[in-house]
Amino acid sequence: MPLVIQERFCRQSAALIAAGFSLPDVFAYLRVSLPKYRPIWERIETDLASGIGLPEAVGHQALAPILFQQLQLAQVHGDLAKALAVAGDYLGLRVRNRQRIGQLLIYPLVLLGMLVTLQVVVVFGVLPALALPQSHLVHTQLMTMGGGLAAGLLIWLGWHRLTLAQRLQLLQRLPGVRGVMQVYYQFQFTAGAAHFLLAGAEIADFCRHLITVGGPLGDLGARIQQKIQQGAELADALHEAFVPPEVARLLTMGQTHHLVATGLKLFGEQLFLQP
Repeated sequence: MPLVIQERFCRQSAALIAAGFSLPDVFAYLRVSLPKYRPIWERIETDLASGIGLPEAVGHQALAPILFQQLQLAQVHGDLAKALAVAGDYLGLRVRNRQRIGQLLIYPLVLLGMLVTLQVVVVFGVLPALALPQSHLVHTQLMTMGGGLAAGLLIWLGWHRLTLAQRLQLLQRLPGVRGVMQVYYQFQFTAGAAHFLLAGAEIADFCRHLITVGGPLGDLGARIQQKIQQGAELADALHEAFVPPEVARLLTMGQTHHLVATGLKLFGEQLFLQP
């Protein structure tokens, strides 16, 4: 399912649930508003009717990981509409970023395609027609391009054979991608912690729940829990790459749940909006 459709699913579901509609009503509406994806809605409804939780039912449809994670968090803090709204906001940001990147790449890709086409026409059309010798440099360039395309195809095939966990581990080793992923998980941690505190839970409850989520967030929760069990202070336990220093300081200032949760919410919005 395209990200833009997942965003619409999150936003429409959040609005309906906030208005008081039940999940069956939500999926009945989705079958009408997004009929192309009716089989997906029906499969989710079937899973729900068989007793499977909403996060697992949605997870079976291979949707965006942030949607699954936010639904898992909603099972604990209880605000399903807010969790769907947060997932919808993040998916909307991804959609806009992809559109912007696509717009930036259109011109250089078109220019590159025109240059390649021109070179092929000159080498295999113009030069033979004029009975002129072909340059060895041109042949070398064409062979290099062919090798690059073959290597790209092999990389693409290998990437799609990796599991999600293997892809995450590989991406975390890339300097340019590592920073983007760090901000993503910082946003996830901050938004989740704000929801838990607003529901009256403690940050330790949130960390314990993270362990059940799995993936990088699950590892983060396990590390924080281990530090606390070994006697570390909360400020030291929260010294992690996926926990912004500002969030760690805010959580250890001794303020009320409401003030801390409000601060986390505001900081999460800043993380969400930063380029």
